[in-house]
Amino acid sequence: MDRCVRTVPMETAPMKIVIVGNYNEKKAGANFYATVRKLTNGFTRNGHHVMPFSDRDVAREESGWGIGRAGGRGANRRLVELVRNFKPDLLILFHADKIANDTIRDIRAFRPDMPVAVVNLDPLFLPENPPRIRRFAEVADVTFITTAGARLQEFATPTHRVAFIPNPVDPSVESLECFAREDQASDLICTIGSEQGTPWRGEFMRALRDKVPGCRYAYYGLDEQPSVFGSAYFEAIGDAKMGLNLSRADDHYLYSSDRFAQYAGNGLLTFVARETGYDDIFTDEEFVFYRDMEDLADRLRFFLAHDGDRQRVARNGHARYHALFNERLVARFIEQVAVRGEAGDGFAWPTTVHSG
Repeated sequence: MDRCVRTVPMETAPMKIVIVGNYNEKKAGANFYATVRKLTNGFTRNGHHVMPFSDRDVAREESGWGIGRAGGRGANRRLVELVRNFKPDLLILFHADKIANDTIRDIRAFRPDMPVAVVNLDPLFLPENPPRIRRFAEVADVTFITTAGARLQEFATPTHRVAFIPNPVDPSVESLECFAREDQASDLICTIGSEQGTPWRGEFMRALRDKVPGCRYAYYGLDEQPSVFGSAYFEAIGDAKMGLNLSRADDHYLYSSDRFAQYAGNGLLTFVARETGYDDIFTDEEFVFYRDMEDLADRLRFFLAHDGDRQRVARNGHARYHALFNERLVARFIEQVAVRGEAGDGFAWPTTVHSG
Protein backbone atom coordinates (compact mmCIF):
# COMPACT_ATOMS: atom_id res chain seq x y z
CA MET A 1 0.00 0.00 0.00
CA ASP A 2 1.16 3.53 -0.77
CA ARG A 3 2.53 5.09 2.43
CA CYS A 4 0.56 8.26 1.64
CA VAL A 5 -2.79 6.45 1.76
CA ARG A 6 -4.53 6.16 5.12
CA THR A 7 -7.96 5.36 6.44
CA VAL A 8 -10.15 8.45 6.12
CA PRO A 9 -11.28 9.62 9.59
CA MET A 10 -15.00 9.70 10.27
CA GLU A 11 -16.63 12.97 9.28
CA THR A 12 -18.37 15.22 11.79
CA ALA A 13 -21.84 16.57 10.95
CA PRO A 14 -21.78 20.18 9.72
CA MET A 15 -21.37 22.63 12.59
CA LYS A 16 -21.20 26.32 13.23
CA ILE A 17 -17.78 27.14 14.65
CA VAL A 18 -16.36 30.34 16.11
CA ILE A 19 -12.55 30.57 16.02
CA VAL A 20 -11.13 33.27 18.28
CA GLY A 21 -7.53 33.99 17.34
CA ASN A 22 -5.00 36.46 16.12
CA TYR A 23 -5.81 36.87 12.43
CA ASN A 24 -3.57 39.93 12.61
CA GLU A 25 -5.39 42.18 10.16
CA LYS A 26 -2.97 44.87 11.29
CA LYS A 27 -0.32 43.22 9.10
CA ALA A 28 -2.56 43.43 6.01
CA GLY A 29 -2.13 39.85 4.88
CA ALA A 30 1.59 39.46 5.60
CA ASN A 31 0.83 36.47 7.86
CA PHE A 32 -1.12 34.60 5.18
CA TYR A 33 0.56 31.32 6.20
CA ALA A 34 -0.46 31.56 9.89
CA THR A 35 -1.75 28.31 11.34
CA VAL A 36 -5.01 29.90 12.46
CA ARG A 37 -5.79 30.73 8.83
CA LYS A 38 -4.92 27.23 7.63
CA LEU A 39 -7.12 25.59 10.24
CA THR A 40 -9.94 28.00 9.40
CA ASN A 41 -9.64 26.70 5.84
CA GLY A 42 -9.61 23.13 7.13
CA PHE A 43 -12.82 23.47 9.11
CA THR A 44 -14.52 25.19 6.17
CA ARG A 45 -13.39 22.49 3.73
CA ASN A 46 -14.74 19.89 6.15
CA GLY A 47 -18.18 21.37 5.60
CA HIS A 48 -18.52 23.67 8.61
CA HIS A 49 -19.67 27.28 8.81
CA VAL A 50 -16.74 29.12 10.39
CA MET A 51 -16.94 32.57 11.94
CA PRO A 52 -13.46 34.05 12.61
CA PHE A 53 -13.08 36.50 15.49
CA SER A 54 -9.74 38.29 15.68
CA ASP A 55 -9.60 39.22 19.35
CA ARG A 56 -6.55 41.47 19.12
CA ASP A 57 -7.82 43.36 16.08
CA VAL A 58 -11.22 43.85 17.72
CA ALA A 59 -9.50 45.07 20.89
CA ARG A 60 -7.57 47.68 18.87
CA GLU A 61 -10.79 48.76 17.17
CA GLU A 62 -12.64 48.99 20.46
CA SER A 63 -9.92 51.04 22.13
CA GLY A 64 -10.40 54.07 19.88
CA TRP A 65 -6.63 54.65 19.95
CA GLY A 66 -5.52 51.54 18.09
CA ILE A 67 -4.09 50.05 21.30
CA GLY A 68 -5.15 46.47 22.01
CA ARG A 69 -4.68 46.69 25.77
CA ALA A 70 -7.23 49.47 26.05
CA GLY A 71 -9.90 47.57 24.11
CA GLY A 72 -9.77 44.22 25.85
CA ARG A 73 -13.08 44.71 27.64
CA GLY A 74 -14.79 45.64 24.39
CA ALA A 75 -13.39 42.58 22.61
CA ASN A 76 -14.80 40.34 25.34
CA ARG A 77 -18.19 42.02 25.06
CA ARG A 78 -18.19 41.62 21.28
CA LEU A 79 -17.39 37.92 21.56
CA VAL A 80 -20.36 37.38 23.84
CA GLU A 81 -22.57 39.21 21.32
CA LEU A 82 -21.21 37.11 18.49
CA VAL A 83 -21.94 33.86 20.28
CA ARG A 84 -25.48 35.03 21.12
CA ASN A 85 -26.14 35.93 17.49
CA PHE A 86 -24.37 33.06 15.73
CA LYS A 87 -25.16 30.26 18.24
CA PRO A 88 -22.09 28.13 17.43
CA ASP A 89 -21.78 24.43 18.09
CA LEU A 90 -18.07 24.73 18.90
CA LEU A 91 -15.90 27.56 20.24
CA ILE A 92 -12.16 27.42 19.59
CA LEU A 93 -9.74 29.72 21.41
CA PHE A 94 -6.54 30.01 19.37
CA HIS A 95 -3.98 31.91 21.47
CA ALA A 96 -6.91 34.16 22.39
CA ASP A 97 -5.08 35.96 25.17
CA LYS A 98 -7.47 38.93 25.10
CA ILE A 99 -10.38 36.75 26.18
CA ALA A 100 -11.01 36.46 29.91
CA ASN A 101 -12.07 33.27 31.64
CA ASP A 102 -15.12 35.05 33.03
CA THR A 103 -16.21 35.77 29.45
CA ILE A 104 -16.13 32.04 28.69
CA ARG A 105 -18.10 31.38 31.87
CA ASP A 106 -20.71 33.94 30.79
CA ILE A 107 -20.95 32.25 27.38
CA ARG A 108 -21.30 28.83 28.94
CA ALA A 109 -24.23 30.10 30.99
CA PHE A 110 -26.33 30.48 27.83
CA ARG A 111 -24.56 27.87 25.63
CA PRO A 112 -24.03 25.09 28.20
CA ASP A 113 -23.78 22.27 25.65
CA MET A 114 -21.21 23.96 23.41
CA PRO A 115 -17.70 22.48 23.72
CA VAL A 116 -14.85 24.92 24.20
CA ALA A 117 -11.44 23.98 22.77
CA VAL A 118 -8.06 25.70 23.00
CA VAL A 119 -5.26 25.49 20.41
CA ASN A 120 -1.81 26.26 21.78
CA LEU A 121 1.15 26.26 19.37
CA ASP A 122 3.85 27.38 21.80
CA PRO A 123 6.45 25.00 23.27
CA LEU A 124 6.06 23.79 26.81
CA PHE A 125 9.59 24.96 27.68
CA LEU A 126 8.57 28.63 27.38
CA PRO A 127 8.10 29.74 31.01
CA GLU A 128 4.94 31.68 30.22
CA ASN A 129 3.19 28.84 28.39
CA PRO A 130 2.28 26.32 31.14
CA PRO A 131 0.51 29.06 33.17
CA ARG A 132 -1.41 30.05 30.00
CA ILE A 133 -2.48 26.44 29.45
CA ARG A 134 -3.61 26.11 33.06
CA ARG A 135 -5.49 29.41 32.89
CA PHE A 136 -7.64 28.26 29.99
CA ALA A 137 -7.96 24.77 31.48
CA GLU A 138 -10.28 26.29 34.07
CA VAL A 139 -12.94 26.99 31.41
CA ALA A 140 -12.09 24.83 28.36
CA ASP A 141 -13.01 21.21 27.72
CA VAL A 142 -9.83 20.33 25.80
CA THR A 143 -6.51 21.87 24.78
CA PHE A 144 -4.52 20.88 21.70
CA ILE A 145 -0.75 21.36 21.92
CA THR A 146 2.06 20.94 19.36
CA THR A 147 4.11 18.86 21.81
CA ALA A 148 3.31 15.17 22.38
CA GLY A 149 4.17 12.70 25.09
CA ALA A 150 3.58 12.00 28.74
CA ARG A 151 4.11 15.55 29.90
CA LEU A 152 0.69 16.55 28.56
CA GLN A 153 -0.84 14.60 31.43
CA GLU A 154 0.18 17.30 33.90
CA PHE A 155 -2.29 19.72 32.29
CA ALA A 156 -5.25 17.32 32.42
CA THR A 157 -7.91 17.71 35.09
CA PRO A 158 -11.25 16.02 35.74
CA THR A 159 -12.89 18.67 33.51
CA HIS A 160 -10.09 19.33 31.00
CA ARG A 161 -8.43 17.01 28.46
CA VAL A 162 -5.21 17.50 26.48
CA ALA A 163 -4.08 16.13 23.12
CA PHE A 164 -1.34 16.63 20.56
CA ILE A 165 -1.73 18.11 17.08
CA PRO A 166 0.95 18.56 14.41
CA ASN A 167 1.55 21.80 12.56
CA PRO A 168 -0.76 21.55 9.54
CA VAL A 169 0.09 22.13 5.91
CA ASP A 170 -2.45 23.65 3.52
CA PRO A 171 -2.11 22.97 -0.23
CA SER A 172 -3.57 26.38 -1.02
CA VAL A 173 -0.87 28.03 1.12
CA GLU A 174 2.16 25.75 0.85
CA SER A 175 1.87 25.47 -2.92
CA LEU A 176 5.52 25.55 -4.00
CA GLU A 177 7.30 22.48 -5.34
CA CYS A 178 10.98 23.17 -4.69
CA PHE A 179 11.83 19.53 -5.40
CA ALA A 180 10.86 20.03 -9.06
CA ARG A 181 13.58 22.62 -9.71
CA GLU A 182 17.34 22.57 -10.04
CA ASP A 183 18.05 26.29 -10.57
CA GLN A 184 17.66 27.71 -7.06
CA ALA A 185 20.12 30.37 -5.93
CA SER A 186 20.51 28.84 -2.45
CA ASP A 187 21.32 25.31 -1.37
CA LEU A 188 20.13 25.53 2.25
CA ILE A 189 17.76 27.95 3.95
CA CYS A 190 17.45 28.36 7.71
CA THR A 191 15.19 31.04 9.18
CA ILE A 192 15.00 32.04 12.83
CA GLY A 193 13.41 35.06 14.47
CA SER A 194 16.69 36.05 16.07
CA GLU A 195 19.52 34.63 18.15
CA GLN A 196 18.19 36.32 21.26
CA GLY A 197 16.90 33.77 23.72
CA THR A 198 18.40 30.83 21.83
CA PRO A 199 22.03 31.74 21.09
CA TRP A 200 22.81 28.05 20.50
CA ARG A 201 20.92 28.22 17.20
CA GLY A 202 23.21 30.94 15.88
CA GLU A 203 26.24 28.99 17.01
CA PHE A 204 24.87 25.86 15.34
CA MET A 205 24.23 27.64 12.04
CA ARG A 206 27.72 29.16 12.00
CA ALA A 207 29.32 25.82 12.87
CA LEU A 208 27.54 24.16 9.96
CA ARG A 209 28.66 26.92 7.62
CA ASP A 210 32.25 26.39 8.75
CA LYS A 211 32.06 22.61 8.32
CA VAL A 212 30.46 22.69 4.86
CA PRO A 213 31.82 25.88 3.28
CA GLY A 214 30.87 24.82 -0.24
CA CYS A 215 27.15 25.14 0.49
CA ARG A 216 25.26 28.28 -0.55
CA TYR A 217 23.46 29.33 2.65
CA ALA A 218 20.40 31.51 2.99
CA TYR A 219 20.43 32.35 6.72
CA TYR A 220 17.83 34.76 8.09
CA GLY A 221 17.77 36.17 11.62
CA LEU A 222 21.51 35.65 11.96
CA ASP A 223 24.24 38.29 12.20
CA GLU A 224 23.42 41.20 9.89
CA GLN A 225 20.73 39.33 7.94
CA PRO A 226 17.28 40.27 9.33
CA SER A 227 14.41 37.86 9.74
CA VAL A 228 12.13 37.40 6.75
CA PHE A 229 8.33 37.39 6.72
CA GLY A 230 5.34 37.39 4.41
CA SER A 231 5.73 36.92 0.68
CA ALA A 232 9.47 37.55 0.96
CA TYR A 233 9.70 34.49 3.23
CA PHE A 234 7.98 32.23 0.70
CA GLU A 235 10.13 33.69 -2.08
CA ALA A 236 13.22 32.79 -0.06
CA ILE A 237 11.91 29.25 0.42
CA GLY A 238 11.17 29.00 -3.30
CA ASP A 239 14.73 30.02 -4.13
CA ALA A 240 16.27 27.23 -2.01
CA LYS A 241 16.75 23.49 -2.44
CA MET A 242 16.92 22.36 1.18
CA GLY A 243 15.83 23.64 4.58
CA LEU A 244 17.17 23.19 8.11
CA ASN A 245 14.26 22.97 10.56
CA LEU A 246 15.93 24.43 13.63
CA SER A 247 13.40 24.94 16.42
CA ARG A 248 14.16 26.53 19.77
CA ALA A 249 14.61 23.04 21.30
CA ASP A 250 14.69 19.56 19.83
CA ASP A 251 14.29 17.41 22.96
CA HIS A 252 10.51 17.75 23.42
CA TYR A 253 8.71 14.87 21.70
CA LEU A 254 7.28 15.92 18.31
CA TYR A 255 7.59 19.62 19.08
CA SER A 256 8.46 21.78 16.10
CA SER A 257 7.69 25.30 15.09
CA ASP A 258 5.40 25.70 12.08
CA ARG A 259 8.58 26.09 10.02
CA PHE A 260 8.49 22.31 9.49
CA ALA A 261 5.14 22.58 7.70
CA GLN A 262 6.32 25.53 5.61
CA TYR A 263 9.56 23.85 4.52
CA ALA A 264 8.18 20.36 3.89
CA GLY A 265 4.90 21.66 2.51
CA ASN A 266 6.72 23.74 -0.10
CA GLY A 267 8.94 20.87 -1.21
CA LEU A 268 12.30 21.63 0.40
CA LEU A 269 14.46 18.68 1.36
CA THR A 270 14.06 19.21 5.10
CA PHE A 271 16.67 18.37 7.73
CA VAL A 272 15.16 17.47 11.12
CA ALA A 273 16.90 16.51 14.37
CA ARG A 274 16.29 12.83 15.07
CA GLU A 275 15.85 13.78 18.74
CA THR A 276 12.47 15.35 17.91
CA GLY A 277 10.96 11.88 17.41
CA TYR A 278 9.57 12.65 13.98
CA ASP A 279 11.31 9.54 12.67
CA ASP A 280 8.54 7.63 14.47
CA ILE A 281 6.18 8.93 11.77
CA PHE A 282 8.37 9.65 8.74
CA THR A 283 11.31 7.77 7.22
CA ASP A 284 14.77 8.62 5.94
CA GLU A 285 13.31 8.39 2.44
CA GLU A 286 11.13 11.42 3.24
CA PHE A 287 13.20 13.67 5.50
CA VAL A 288 16.86 13.91 6.49
CA PHE A 289 17.10 12.98 10.17
CA TYR A 290 20.43 13.84 11.81
CA ARG A 291 21.89 12.93 15.21
CA ASP A 292 24.41 15.72 15.70
CA MET A 293 26.49 18.31 13.87
CA GLU A 294 28.86 15.76 12.31
CA ASP A 295 25.96 13.67 11.03
CA LEU A 296 24.18 16.76 9.67
CA ALA A 297 27.32 17.96 7.88
CA ASP A 298 27.88 14.53 6.31
CA ARG A 299 24.30 14.31 5.08
CA LEU A 300 24.37 17.86 3.73
CA ARG A 301 27.54 17.08 1.77
CA PHE A 302 25.88 13.98 0.30
CA PHE A 303 22.84 15.82 -0.99
CA LEU A 304 24.93 18.69 -2.31
CA ALA A 305 26.71 16.13 -4.47
CA HIS A 306 23.58 14.13 -5.41
CA ASP A 307 20.88 16.54 -6.51
CA GLY A 308 18.71 13.79 -7.97
CA ASP A 309 18.51 12.17 -4.53
CA ARG A 310 17.70 15.59 -3.07
CA GLN A 311 14.76 15.94 -5.44
CA ARG A 312 13.52 12.39 -4.83
CA VAL A 313 13.57 12.52 -1.02
CA ALA A 314 12.12 16.06 -0.99
CA ARG A 315 9.29 14.95 -3.28
CA ASN A 316 8.56 12.00 -0.97
CA GLY A 317 8.56 14.21 2.12
CA HIS A 318 6.32 16.78 0.46
CA ALA A 319 3.77 14.13 -0.52
CA ARG A 320 3.87 12.42 2.86
CA TYR A 321 3.50 15.61 4.91
CA HIS A 322 0.60 16.80 2.75
CA ALA A 323 -1.07 13.38 3.05
CA LEU A 324 -0.76 13.01 6.83
CA PHE A 325 -0.65 16.52 8.31
CA ASN A 326 -2.96 18.52 6.08
CA GLU A 327 -5.34 21.22 7.32
CA ARG A 328 -8.46 19.08 6.88
CA LEU A 329 -7.12 16.15 8.90
CA VAL A 330 -5.86 18.32 11.76
CA ALA A 331 -9.19 20.20 11.82
CA ARG A 332 -11.08 16.90 11.79
CA PHE A 333 -9.04 15.61 14.72
CA ILE A 334 -9.92 18.75 16.69
CA GLU A 335 -13.61 18.37 15.77
CA GLN A 336 -13.80 14.76 16.84
CA VAL A 337 -11.93 15.09 20.10
CA ALA A 338 -13.77 18.29 21.08
CA VAL A 339 -17.23 17.02 20.21
CA ARG A 340 -16.99 13.24 20.65
CA GLY A 341 -14.20 12.97 23.19
CA GLU A 342 -12.01 10.69 21.05
CA ALA A 343 -10.34 10.84 17.68
CA GLY A 344 -11.10 7.50 16.09
CA ASP A 345 -8.90 5.97 13.39
CA GLY A 346 -7.06 7.43 10.43
CA PHE A 347 -4.51 9.76 12.04
CA ALA A 348 -0.75 9.25 11.76
CA TRP A 349 0.24 11.11 14.93
CA PRO A 350 -0.24 10.07 18.59
CA THR A 351 -3.96 10.36 19.33
CA THR A 352 -3.90 9.86 23.10
CA VAL A 353 -6.38 12.18 24.81
CA HIS A 354 -5.03 12.82 28.30
CA SER A 355 -7.65 13.16 31.01
CA GLY A 356 -7.53 13.78 34.74
